[in-house]
Amino acid sequence: MPISTSTRFAGGRALAVVLIVLPCLAVTVAADTPIAPDLLAVREGAWRAWFAGDAAALDRVLPDDFIGIAWTDGPFAGKAETLAASKAFHDGGGRLVRLTFPETRAHRFGDAVVLYGRFEITLETGGTAQTVRGRLTETFVKRDGRWIHPAWHLDPVAPPPR
Repeated sequence: MPISTSTRFAGGRALAVVLIVLPCLAVTVAADTPIAPDLLAVREGAWRAWFAGDAAALDRVLPDDFIGIAWTDGPFAGKAETLAASKAFHDGGGRLVRLTFPETRAHRFGDAVVLYGRFEITLETGGTAQTVRGRLTETFVKRDGRWIHPAWHLDPVAPPPR
């Protein structure tokens, strides 16, 4: 059924109002504003669960539509691939030695928070320790009163030249 010109115009006006008002609804957490401790605990727990091969803990925090972009040049990973990679790391003898987040900033959009930051981890595989430094972008959404972690994007940062 064709839509009349007046109906298309009214719909366009409604869309314009939504596009103007929607950004105003976002609440930004400034860099110097504390981030909810329970959110930071979920973030750290997800990292530690991944390196420990703790599929049950990851399953609780990663939704079925999870999208992960690892620091390697591989394809994007869904939840199943992420759980498998975690298991493979742990079953292969990999171990997390140290985990720090030297810088974290956040933007909050209602029940969604995007974290931007830096990470530094030391891993041990085959008796050899390796430190990896990088940047992160992680998305969290509060659903049914608890934080879930629907996406992350990690980029390695080369060590400074000596």
